[in-house]
Amino acid sequence: MKKRGLSPVIATVFLILLVLVLAALIFLWARGFISEQIEKFGQPVDNLCKQVDFEVQVVSGDIGEDALEVVNRGDIDIFYLDIKMFKEGNSEISRFKFKIDAGQSIKKDLYLKMEDGSLPEKIEIYPALLGSVKGKDSNKVFTCKDVSKIIQM
Repeated sequence: MKKRGLSPVIATVFLILLVLVLAALIFLWARGFISEQIEKFGQPVDNLCKQVDFEVQVVSGDIGEDALEVVNRGDIDIFYLDIKMFKEGNSEISRFKFKIDAGQSIKKDLYLKMEDGSLPEKIEIYPALLGSVKGKDSNKVFTCKDVSKIIQM
């Protein structure tokens, strides 16, 4: 019989290559589950969310336009605010893109209406902090989901 097979050396090389390829695929897949760590003042930014202290008030203007008045009572600068508006089970998110320094207040006009032009029933406001990405020379914004202010309209 003249049957030929792979030599043991070539089979071993193929097995090692297969293991390396599988390890690389598993590493790339698992890397998607690990998020970048954002730091501010040398600690994780999500720890600082508990220290954010702010007050928000919707002020109606003379011609029916709304303004948002924000007072930052804490020691941490707020980079911007995410505003989530609710009406009849629907929600929309917009941004109040003004930095509010620690101990400062700001009042700006803001369009507080849903896409269909109706007024929302409730507004939930989340602060966002700017931190640096650990191990990189870049900044990233982190929204504090566990700190919010709710305004019933």
